[in-house]
Formats: sequence, C-alpha cells, structure tokens
Amino acid sequence: MNHILTAICIEAAGMDSRLPPEQTPDCAASYLTDESRLGGRAERIFFPRTELELVALLRAADQAKATVTLSGARTGITGGAVPEGGWLVSLDKMNRLLGLRRDAGQNHFCLRCQPGVTLEALDKALEKKTFPDEANWPAEDRQALEALRQSGAWMFSPDPTERSATLGGMTGCNASGARTLFYGSTRNYINRLRIALADGSILDLRRGDCRADERGRFRLALPGGVIREGAIPGYAMPSVKNAAGYFAQPGMDLLDLFIGSEGTLGIFTEIEIRLIPAPEMVLGVIGFFPSESAALAFVRRARGGATGSEPPDLPSRPLALEYFDSHALDLLRDQKRKVGTSSPIPALPSDAATAVYIELATSERMLEKAAEALLALLDDCGSRSDSAWTATTPEETERLKAFRHALPETINQRIGERAQKVPGLTKLGTDFAVPDDALLKMMAAYRALLDVAKLDYVMFGHIGNNHVHVNILPRDLDEYARGKELYLELARKALAWGGTVSGEHGIGKLKKPFLRLMYGEDGIAAMRAVKRVFDPAGLLNPGNLFDRQT
Repeated sequence: MNHILTAICIEAAGMDSRLPPEQTPDCAASYLTDESRLGGRAERIFFPRTELELVALLRAADQAKATVTLSGARTGITGGAVPEGGWLVSLDKMNRLLGLRRDAGQNHFCLRCQPGVTLEALDKALEKKTFPDEANWPAEDRQALEALRQSGAWMFSPDPTERSATLGGMTGCNASGARTLFYGSTRNYINRLRIALADGSILDLRRGDCRADERGRFRLALPGGVIREGAIPGYAMPSVKNAAGYFAQPGMDLLDLFIGSEGTLGIFTEIEIRLIPAPEMVLGVIGFFPSESAALAFVRRARGGATGSEPPDLPSRPLALEYFDSHALDLLRDQKRKVGTSSPIPALPSDAATAVYIELATSERMLEKAAEALLALLDDCGSRSDSAWTATTPEETERLKAFRHALPETINQRIGERAQKVPGLTKLGTDFAVPDDALLKMMAAYRALLDVAKLDYVMFGHIGNNHVHVNILPRDLDEYARGKELYLELARKALAWGGTVSGEHGIGKLKKPFLRLMYGEDGIAAMRAVKRVFDPAGLLNPGNLFDRQT
C-alpha cells in the first residue's frame, strides 16, 4: 500500500507564468465578506481561470510571503472565505465541466469539474444531459456522455440549501444537507482531486491510491527530492454527521484528509464527482403535530429506532427528515401577517404546534403504497393526514422546500432589523449533531436552558441526523452575551453525549473556540502539524480552524 503522496512540478517553460486577472479590493468589495456577515480586508484580489494561472499565482504569493484566502460562492456562515489581509483568490472563473467517464462495473458515471462550478449549474446540466464544453471533450468522454443520455436520470446527491454553492466550497467543508440522512455527505461522492499546494506543486489523488499506514503516518514527496513526513491526528472522530476539523482515522485514504479541510492544506483545481441514479419519484410530505413529543415519536418510527434496534414503519428509509418547532411555525405565521396576501408562505393549520418534512424515494408503481403507509403513520403519531401537505412532482416538491427555506430567510430578516437598531447584533446559530440515543436529551437541554433564559429562539433542521439548528435571536447586546454563554454550555453537552460542534457548516474563523473545546490543545497541535507538511509557512486560508502562528 502506498503511503507517499507525490507532488507534480509543473514546468515553468510549459505554462503561462503571468498572474491571472486582478481587481482592486475597492472594486470587488463583495468578495470581502460571506453569509457570516463578517467583514475582511485584502491587498489584492485575483480571478484565475485555469490550473496554470492558479499555480503562477501561488508561486508569486510564496515568493512574496503573502497569505492567500480562498473565495467560492461565499455562502458559508462561519467566515471561512473572509480574508484577514494578504491576497484573496476567487475561484468564480474556474467554472468549467471538464469531462465524463463511465464506470460500468460500479454502475455510475464520474464527472470532472473545476471548483467554481455551482450546484445549480451542475443540476441543470444533468437534467438536460447537455454540458457547455462537451464539444471539446476527448472522444472517450463524449462516448460516456452518449451512454449517460441513453440511460435514466442521474444526480449528484449532496444537497445543501444554497444552490449557488460551488463544488470547491462543498468539498472543502464536506457539505451536506437534508438528504444526508440517506445519501451521506459530500465526502462519499468525491473520487479524485487535483490540489495545488502553497508552493505551486500539484497533488493528483485518486481514491484508493494512497493511504496512511496503521499508525497514521504518511510522506509527501515534493519536486526536487524534498520529503516531508506527517501523521494523521490521533483524536477520536465522533460517530455522527461531522464537519469539524481534519478527518482522521488510522490507515485512512489520504483523499479524505483534504475533504473538509476548509482550504487550509491546498486549493482544489479539479474535482471528480460520482453521479448516481436518481429516484424515479420522490414523495414529499409536511405533517403537522400537536406537540414536540408527537413529532419526535414520528421521527423515531419513520427512520427506525436507535442503532437500528427497531425497523422503520415505512416501505423505505426516508431521504430526509426535517423539523420545525413551535417557535419556527409562529415566526412564519407572524411573517405572513406582516407581508400580507403577497406572502409566499402558505397558511399553516391553526392547531399545529410542530411540523416534520419527510421525503421518500419511490416509483410510480409503488407511490400509492408509500403514500398510504406514510399517511397512516402520521395519523398513528397524533398528526392528521388530511392536514398534511403532499408533493409528488418536482414542482410540488420545490414548493415544500421553499416553505422550509422561508424560515432561515425570515430569521435573517428579523435579526437584520434588530441589528439596525443595535449595531453589532447577530443571530447565534448552533450546528451540533448527536448520536441517536442522545437526541431527546439534547432537545430537552435546548428547552431547559433557552426557556429559562427567556431568549427569543427557533429550532429547525435535520432531525433525521439528530442535527437540529437552534437560532437564538437576541434583542440587545445583553441577550447576545447571555446567548453566547448558553451556546458554549450546549456545546459541552453535545460533546459529552458523543456529538460534534459542527454537523455541516464547518469551523471557519468564527467557531475556532468550539473546535478547541472538541479536540483539546493536543488535537489542535496535531492539526497544525499536518498543515505544516503541506503549507509550512501557513499561507493558505490563515485563521481558518486555528490561528496562524508567525
């Protein structure tokens, strides 16, 4: 088994060594922030279009000892794309779909993409089975495309809420979403990466080609015969949905070290993703419940008991299970009253205290059986099947998803209104995930601490993965301070019960204290040691995961 990663030296004679297009920070101010609303600064902003341009840029930055912060679609909420000086590199222009191959033995297709490809653009190309650059693909790739066209529907299954998210950002944060319950996170669908290191060297890693040894050791062979050695961190990863820190397991595939590393080890120049057959149909239902306990009972029976001890009461495992608590429904009702008849939010049942959104993969032949089983389960758990919202077509499903997406939009609007009166005010959003047997304890802890503190909050999200987001909406800076204290106390509880401080959003710059709480100083030191192997001067994405050491 190979434990040595070999970096490729791109010969200067075979490349254009000029720097890529550049804008001044004043002309590109929108690139200095992201959805975290954290503000940053940069000396120069570049827009490379190719791997060669990016390599030239990194070599120039290495020579100048300039730090480099990566910018994708800037949909992250942890400040990971916000520069703290130095150079900023936007991957917006690296947005081509490069080619396709068929893996007949595994019954899937693999699509090569630049990191700036958006999820929306990818979904449109797969829906139409037409790709902008297909005429320039090699003959073998065009043959694979014809095979794709002759088969059924195919998809890239990771589904973060933001369709403008890029493949580079999704891979860098190991993004997930509602359907992670069934399909898993982005990591499961990455076959190969080309990665530019801080000195301009290129790693080309295909899954299965290079692994750490059983002690976690690996070696990096650089051009010129330079060898660097390192070790995978020895901390224990939680057995839950997780996007906190470097992936670490003895004997692990070294491709997984880069997935979820938040741009701190290298820059993806090419990503090969695995496409899988799409379901023939998706049945989506929002059921309304009289209490939280009734909704939680439905979730347990829909997905099966903890660790599979009880089989699910449905003909197939759910693709997604999403939760809305009473505060979330009340916020949507209030928003609808404020906006009036033009509001896209539908009228909610007056007696609904909580709601659960569920998706099942099915077929036209099995649709009736699946719907009957699901509606019967709703009735059995205290809901009313005649009040449920049901979707069987893509258009109807999008309307249900729009209802789900209306909640974070409303939350951001409300906190924005409060921040106009109280500068510096922001929401506090948790990202904790816990094991199945800790879900009820975690939900009770949320209620106990937040209700006693009399803070304004809503709970919603991926309850199928025991990954419910709590958004605290402070009304003043005193409430903000108390909310931060409670956030830390809740993080300790999640960790004590075997959970994580980040189920999907990563750490970035804003949640570094929680990563330290999760892995301790020894864990942070082990991550720093890994970074030094690939980026000795600490030039890439400084401030993400841990502070830069100078």
